[in-house]
Amino acid sequence: MADKMTTKPTIETVLERIIAFEERFETRFEQFEKQVTARFDKVDERFDRIENEIDRVASVAHSTKAEMLTLRADFRELRAQLKEALPIPQPS
Repeated sequence: MADKMTTKPTIETVLERIIAFEERFETRFEQFEKQVTARFDKVDERFDRIENEIDRVASVAHSTKAEMLTLRADFRELRAQLKEALPIPQPS
């Protein structure tokens, strides 16, 4: 009967184990939460970089379009000047 008494945990021992389990659980959960937060921060940083890159590309596209419109206008003007400067061929 003495063996049964030494192997059976007391209520205090059970409570100590529950408290220890709770502390381990809280520690692990806090670590998990920190890891998740760090990963979300990295994702946010990536999205910010992507957004900046998209803005840069859009800006380049806009300036390229403006340059093309200017180039087309210059080409039309050059063509008009050439028509004025070159003799018009007469049919024979």
